[in-house]
Amino acid sequence: MIAKDEALRRLEALVSQYDQHQALRGELVFGTINDDGRLDVATPFFEEADYEVLKTSGLRDALIGLLDDMMVERSVQSAERAHDGILRLGGGKVVLEWLPGGASRDAADARRDDWDLIPWLIERLSLVQHKAIERKKAKAAEKHDGDTSQWKREIWPSPDKNRDIKTALAEEGHRLGFQVLPASSRGEWLYDLVWRRLDANRNLIGMPLAVEIEMSDSRLWGIRYDFNKLLQAQADHKLMVFQVQTQEEVEAVFERLKESIDAYPHASPCRYLLCGWSTQQNAFHFREHGLFS
Repeated sequence: MIAKDEALRRLEALVSQYDQHQALRGELVFGTINDDGRLDVATPFFEEADYEVLKTSGLRDALIGLLDDMMVERSVQSAERAHDGILRLGGGKVVLEWLPGGASRDAADARRDDWDLIPWLIERLSLVQHKAIERKKAKAAEKHDGDTSQWKREIWPSPDKNRDIKTALAEEGHRLGFQVLPASSRGEWLYDLVWRRLDANRNLIGMPLAVEIEMSDSRLWGIRYDFNKLLQAQADHKLMVFQVQTQEEVEAVFERLKESIDAYPHASPCRYLLCGWSTQQNAFHFREHGLFS
């Protein structure tokens, strides 16, 4: 949730007192450990030289003091998302975004160079699978007087799979303070779903996640067509979700996509997660590939 105008005016007034503020670019992730609404943790993500300027000028301590005051004020007012946030600087501008309570540590981890999103993606997609099967069982029970034994005959339509996956990933991206596309007011941006990092001047400074989902075409060439978009993505993590009938077919697609990964001249380190839904088994299967410098 982006901070209201009054809070931004207070921050901008403070930052403008320092001569160096026009050149500073980066993020300050902050939050509380206890329940009293006081700022306990402030983790900087700036270029090394910029952070030295931020510290030696006194601006860092002044910002933390003001943010602490704001958190206490919001706690007194019982405001939602009072205890965690991200402060962005860039081009002389300031943006403050409040995060859900307890999100600051995860948001900070998500900005580290060695962050590994893959275990969370597997866990979240497994939860999507679990919820889909529970809905199938509920539909079967409704049709057969409480008997759920026929649940596998219930259909989880491809558009619903696509929507459920996107919803799960979008919720987490928002929680970590990233811009997520597509959004309610904006459509897709190059890929089926992305998490983007923007500075305070809305410059794109990173892409933690790029996702392609192909549930309507189970042919290998159709899956590879979408996957090739991910190869060129300058994203830290790349997720490909597809659908075929059997586990053996899933494994065959995994092998072919791995060949494509190996053949592509990657310019930067990244992690891939390949996720294949077997319609026969009603289950996701996963394979991870990491490319490191």
